[in-house]
Amino acid sequence: MSDMSMASISMTSISMTGRNGDSTSMTSRRILFIIRSYRPDQVGGGAKSVQTLAEGLVERGHDVHILRLAPRGEEAATLRAGMEAGVTGPGKPTLHVLPIRNIYWPYDKRRRSPAMKAVWHTLDLWNFRAARDVRQMLDIIRPDVVNTSIIDGFSTAILREAKRSGARLIHTMRDYYLICSRSGMYRAGENCTSLCSGCKVVAGVNRRQTRNVDMFLSNSAFVAETHRRHGAFGDDKPCAVQWNVNDRPLVPEPRALADGAPMVFGYIGRLAPTKGVEKLIEAVRQLPQGGRPWTLVIAGDGEPGYVEGLKAQAAGDPRVKFLGWQAAEDFYGAVDVVICPSVYNEPLPRVIYEAYGFALPVVASRVGGNPEVVTPGETGELYDGEDAAELAEKIQHFRTLPAETYAHYSAGALDMGGVFTSGAVIDRYESHLEKLFDAA
Repeated sequence: MSDMSMASISMTSISMTGRNGDSTSMTSRRILFIIRSYRPDQVGGGAKSVQTLAEGLVERGHDVHILRLAPRGEEAATLRAGMEAGVTGPGKPTLHVLPIRNIYWPYDKRRRSPAMKAVWHTLDLWNFRAARDVRQMLDIIRPDVVNTSIIDGFSTAILREAKRSGARLIHTMRDYYLICSRSGMYRAGENCTSLCSGCKVVAGVNRRQTRNVDMFLSNSAFVAETHRRHGAFGDDKPCAVQWNVNDRPLVPEPRALADGAPMVFGYIGRLAPTKGVEKLIEAVRQLPQGGRPWTLVIAGDGEPGYVEGLKAQAAGDPRVKFLGWQAAEDFYGAVDVVICPSVYNEPLPRVIYEAYGFALPVVASRVGGNPEVVTPGETGELYDGEDAAELAEKIQHFRTLPAETYAHYSAGALDMGGVFTSGAVIDRYESHLEKLFDAA
């Protein structure tokens, strides 16, 4: 554990500039984010979202701390890696590292037997040792606000400790951990519409702990409504949508694409069955050879056998190209339309708002949080995630667009991208903090 004075910081007034340039007064808070992993070895986009929010709050004058897990015995090495990567230190959040208190570290890609997995998840229902560790850290840090987010490995036992510390407690829902043992609400190739018997147990245990939460945030209304529908929290609990930060600067102007010019459609992300890339390849193979020239580029990595299967599916079609891993800036700079074909109810794919920042329209499946940020005819188009023929129609729609209409989509995408800038997102988060303390 890091050394830190037990004395609490005195509250100071800091300046907050709103989107309209109006300067308001905001109270500086000591904020502790609790999340299972963080840079440089982050697992998933949730860690990136917490990082960008935390760093933005530091810039606003808040005293921000991150508490994360690491494999047992690797706490010091994890802290050093964070310092070397520049994610902690002067002008950055303070990083604290705890050892995981379970039978293995689940993010090392090693295969475990069903029995070991069952033991791990049973311990994760109520991890009293993790709760003890967190209680000790809370005594040291003494935060005004605790914001938990992606807490598998900690368990919801830490929510009670956060509440007992006297801090205001926010829980941000970035997955379905509170109601699903796998955190995904996805099984046997389908999205779950109800809770299985095992998940009912998980939801019941966690519901007793979520009573300690003062405010729920979610990166999409879909995720919030799903949790409330399945009893993760009651109607008495405030819940608001808190979108994530796109930390890349917006391009200065919309894109232009000449009539008849070749078009590049692109997918970027993990290559896995939930991502819908098979449906995407099925769709593009339905498109005619003639007309406006086009290509589909697929950027990303995945399990080797699965990736080989995708390549075999696309074999013989020269219009489909696999790029492997690519830097986001290189990818977005080389495509004209981004496709987000998920078949899984993703809370809110980062690829959508990253594309908007590059003034790129998006064709997205009508699942999860996607319909909340994709406006047909303005920022992109939506389709039924299981319908390859409808996806093919949307791609063909963009192939036949005149330059003026493409420019309209591009301008709409860039305008929507402004909602995800650091200033806009942190303004919204600070407004939630104010409401939280005003309600006390």
